[in-house]
Amino acid sequence: MATILKHMSPFLMVTVSLFLILTFSCEQKERYAGIYVAQKGELTESSEAYIELKDNGQGIWRVLDDEVSFNWSVNDGEIRLHTKSGGIIIGKINNDILEISLPGRSIRYFRAHHE
Repeated sequence: MATILKHMSPFLMVTVSLFLILTFSCEQKERYAGIYVAQKGELTESSEAYIELKDNGQGIWRVLDDEVSFNWSVNDGEIRLHTKSGGIIIGKINNDILEISLPGRSIRYFRAHHE
């Protein structure tokens, strides 16, 4: 009986740890999920541009008629957009503003769209 408990303890710890990690990562995604619309002004691409972050970690970046899909995650308070080509675009959310840093020191701002 004691040998069964010795082997169960590490398994139980790993199972509980994985459960907690998955629970908190889903909670973070739900917190950031939604539609973010490009801000008007000199730092935006178009008033018809938006980013949609879905609860399941999938996302869409749409500009006019062009659409790019990506996966996204949250790591150390940063939103990471994982492109299909293997690149990672890093963003931050402050209040309702999603700030995306693009290659070439270009920054785009998107405001959370509340229905």
